[in-house]
This record gives sequence, C-alpha cells and structure tokens, in this order.
Amino acid sequence: MPRSQKSRWITFLVTVILPLFAIHAQTDKDRAQVEAQKAIDYMNRNQAEAALAAWDKALALDPKNIPFQYERVIAIAMTKNYKRAIELLEPIYRDTSLLDRGYQLMGNCYDLLDDSSRSLPYYREGLKAYPKSGRLHYELGAAAFIDGNRKEAVDYWLKGTQVEPAFATNYYWLCKAHVDRPDKIWAVLYGEIFLMAERSTYRTREISKLLFDTWNSALAIGDSTDPINLCSDALLNQPNPRDASAMNFPTAFEYNVAVSAQYLSAPGQGRIPRLSIAQLVSLRARFIRSWVKAGYLEKYPNDLLQWQNTVLEGGWINEYFWWLYSWGDKQEMNDYFVRNEQRYDTFLAWFGARAVDFSKPICVGLGCP
Repeated sequence: MPRSQKSRWITFLVTVILPLFAIHAQTDKDRAQVEAQKAIDYMNRNQAEAALAAWDKALALDPKNIPFQYERVIAIAMTKNYKRAIELLEPIYRDTSLLDRGYQLMGNCYDLLDDSSRSLPYYREGLKAYPKSGRLHYELGAAAFIDGNRKEAVDYWLKGTQVEPAFATNYYWLCKAHVDRPDKIWAVLYGEIFLMAERSTYRTREISKLLFDTWNSALAIGDSTDPINLCSDALLNQPNPRDASAMNFPTAFEYNVAVSAQYLSAPGQGRIPRLSIAQLVSLRARFIRSWVKAGYLEKYPNDLLQWQNTVLEGGWINEYFWWLYSWGDKQEMNDYFVRNEQRYDTFLAWFGARAVDFSKPICVGLGCP
C-alpha cells in the first residue's frame, strides 16, 4: 500500500455541520454558505481550481469560518501543493470544530510529501485528543503496514473498529490485510462487515468481487486431502477462550463450511476449479442454516452471523448473498437479475430499511471481548 494510496481524502466536513441555504439568501454568512456549497460540488467533481475560487468568495463573506478554511486547505492539497496546505492548516488544525480531521489532514499532507517522521506525531497527537477516532487509528495502522509491521497495523485497525464502529475504512483494510494470508476467515468476515457499513461506492464493488475471489481461493471442493483453507493450523489449534474443551470459533466455522459444501461433491467428479455465484450462495445459505441448527449462534457470539440469521428469518438469505457477491461475476449476476428482477428489487427495499447496528462494537470473532 503506497503512501499515496494510504492517504484518503476525508468526507467534506462542511456538508456535515453546515446547512444548505437557499440561493436567495440575503446576509453575508448566508451567501457564504451558498458559495461553500458550490465549492463542495466542485471538489466532488475533482475541480480543485474552481473550488478554490468559490472558497475564496465564501471566505471573503465569512473570513473567520474555520471549517471553510479547512475545506479550502483540502482543495489546495488536491492541487498537490502540500507545503502551502500545511502552512494554512497549521494555525487551525487543533480547532475543536474540526474534531479529529484537522490532525488527520496535517498528517496526510506530510505523508504525501513522503515524510512519515512528521506525519506520525500529528496522528498520535490527534489520538490523544480524540481517543475514539476511527480515522486516526486507521492512519496509524496504515503507517505501520507500510513499514512492514503487519501485526501493529491489524491491532490499530481492530481497535479502530471498536472505538468508532461506524467508520468503514478499518473494516476495509482488515479485510484486505488478510486476503493473501493463511487466515482468510478474517478477510471474508471483515469484508462482509465492510459491505454493511459502506454500501454503493467504488470500494463496495471492489470488496464484493474480492470476497467472491477469496472464497474461491480458500475452497477446493472435491479435493479429498484439503478442501477448506480458511484458517491456518495455528489458528485452528488455539484454545477456545470460553470453553477449553470445545472447538474454537475458527474450527467450528471451517467445519461448518465443510459440512455445508458436501452437496457440491460427487464421487469421482474431482476438484471444482471455481464456484459460481449460485454455488457459493447455496453454500453460504446452507452454512447459516446449519450454524443456527447446531446452536452455534449462542455458543459463538458473532454479530455478523447473528445478522445473517436475521436475514434468514426475513426470508431473504439467498438474495442477500447474491447481493454480497454481485460483483464477483457480472454476467452471472445480470442473468440472475433478469430472471428475478421483481423479487430482488423487493429484497433491496427490505435491505435498505435495515442495517447492522454500528452504534456499538461489532464482533466477528477476532479480538472480541
């Protein structure tokens, strides 16, 4: 993950804390709000120079507005003039109206100058001021990951999901950090949680396909020697912290996958090189039914699997898994949608009105209390 990829521009703060005024607003501050909205629209279209002109007009009307000044710094950073951005942000980055974002942007600008020795102190300072900042945990985890300290990175991202569960980026990187590792179980679980937290973005499409591909890379259905490879031997051999005489969660998960995949195997057919979306959907639906029937929801508390049971009870489990892996094979998904358009649209309406509760930490089996 190059440093330039690590530094993601943040959601524009003005859209969160400032109301949109009507175009006929009369006072200077009202007119400044109108110019600010124009600037944000330009930034969303990646038109930094036009945004700067609009911010200049907004600040001429409301010169002491700190969020406006901050947003203007983002527009300057979009032009890659990071040194100028730092100069303008330095006097205001601690302002409480910016919360943790001033610290993050200071660090981002130094990161984009390839100066981590100066970016890290800002992230750490920000974390002291805002210990429940998911974005600052993400930044420190990303810095550790770049430096080759994968465990420290995972610890930061995991902590980030606990202190600010609704901040999706930590789930995103927990997924990606485990994709090419032996313990792919965490990739598929955190990737799915990410899709619950962030729907309908370019990252949603990326992770949907990544989940489909990761499941396929972990399964060798028909291989009599080693058909399921979601967990390393070291993970499978860890004791169950709740009951030393029982299987741990990863072992129970992998065992249940194996049981649920038996329907795909036939004597003499050999290994299935790649599951279709339909086959994976069927396997996952069988998995959650088997998991519930075995009493594992109570034995292994897991918010994601509890959510899947909610979907199962709602009668939408197949549609949910089709949605989850929809970008794994676009042609297969399109064919499915044509055949099931009305029901799938009804599911999307049901799904859109419901969500995982991100007001509290989400447990999927890694680092849970």
